[in-house]
Amino acid sequence: MLKWKLMVSTLPVVLALLGLKLLLERVLGFEGLIDFSDVGIILTSGVFLIGFLLAGTMADYKEAEKLPADLSCTLETMEEIFVLAATDRPALDLTGLRRELLVLTDAIRAWLMRRLSTLEVYAAMTRLSDVLQQLERAGAGPYASRAVPQLLMVRKCVSRIDVIVRTGFLPPAYALLEVLIVMIISLMMIARFKSMIAESLLVPFVALVNIYMLRLIKDVDNPFDFKDGVRDQSAGEVALFPLDEYRERLAARVGQ
Repeated sequence: MLKWKLMVSTLPVVLALLGLKLLLERVLGFEGLIDFSDVGIILTSGVFLIGFLLAGTMADYKEAEKLPADLSCTLETMEEIFVLAATDRPALDLTGLRRELLVLTDAIRAWLMRRLSTLEVYAAMTRLSDVLQQLERAGAGPYASRAVPQLLMVRKCVSRIDVIVRTGFLPPAYALLEVLIVMIISLMMIARFKSMIAESLLVPFVALVNIYMLRLIKDVDNPFDFKDGVRDQSAGEVALFPLDEYRERLAARVGQ
């Protein structure tokens, strides 16, 4: 049912526009100012711009879709480096190292869910950097050196997610699309149709396609739109199960 939520929430607006059109024509006697065939160029412009924006946002979405898996793989690789370090240096506390990694994983997860600020998640990464310095002092320098690039990859993933969340895809193009959709709907309200059936089909169809696609593009443009600790309950958010499943594996090894 999640895939239908955007559609269902758009339908009331579409039906309201159809009701307004019928009210103007059947109750107020407004027969229209232009023929529907005259607005074809405007409809074509809207379709072109919708396609352009959707292609751009989908490219960013496909990149964002990879980031949770990249994060989980990088964190698990760091854990494996800690295991190797503890094997070479039995005095090292492997459980403690894993616990520090669990703290960072929880911090990233809480940040994605908007329960932690960006400064706090970067502080958690700095804390793990301090752990790597402790490895260096404990004589496990080669393993600390191998873990540093993995921590760098975590920072890159977090920074990329932060950029995606804070920025939108070409705001001026959004402004043009919104103006164009308002023009299309306004023209539909003043257009003349050859029959009642054509009017009842074309007005809701054109309104649905344009309004739905605008909302879909805006939804896809922020694939990390998590609020109050939960997903925004739309199909536009990326799945976090790679990170969640790694967190469960790590917690089991830590004993939590």
